[in-house]
Amino acid sequence: MKLRKTLAAVLLAAAVPVAAACGTTAEAASTTTSSTSSSATSDSSTTETADTGGPGGAMGGGGPGGVDVSSVTTEEQLVELIQEAYGDAGLDLHRGHQPVQDVLDEVLTISHDELHVRMDAGQNLVAVAEDLGIDPQTLIDALVAKYGPAIDTLLAAGTITEDEAEQYRAALEEAFSFRVNWDGEEATPTFTGLDA
Repeated sequence: MKLRKTLAAVLLAAAVPVAAACGTTAEAASTTTSSTSSSATSDSSTTETADTGGPGGAMGGGGPGGVDVSSVTTEEQLVELIQEAYGDAGLDLHRGHQPVQDVLDEVLTISHDELHVRMDAGQNLVAVAEDLGIDPQTLIDALVAKYGPAIDTLLAAGTITEDEAEQYRAALEEAFSFRVNWDGEEATPTFTGLDA
């Protein structure tokens, strides 16, 4: 019985980070998992908290992430948002679907579960799109459009110039192109802002 409980705790500990990363349950990003081991005379519990991802908390739309697109008010937050667009290499090919699942659902027209099946089989987002007869650039454009309002907000506020806005849009497209085409091997670039 003790072996079963230990094995169940290990399996649960391995599954929770993926569930949290995918936002597959409402509780996944903030759930704590407990494993209990029993001995003849006592019970002890260990609690681990799932990592919810990057800086700034959860992204609008759920899942791990950093800056909420609708709350970007500084250039520093915009830089974080563009870095986030590269995805999280720690999630393997699953780096590609959170926190932008709604865009993927709309463009790819497959379920979240089907996307998991394809990614678990080794397909990246470009392979999924091509397999479904969708131009990968359509997917990249839709992802850029999801994050683009953050650039527009800073431009309208006078925080950045039109030229800087175009440079940020190009950086965002480069980041999402990397994410969609990522093969699981290449190191994630670091975006630290525009070159002066």
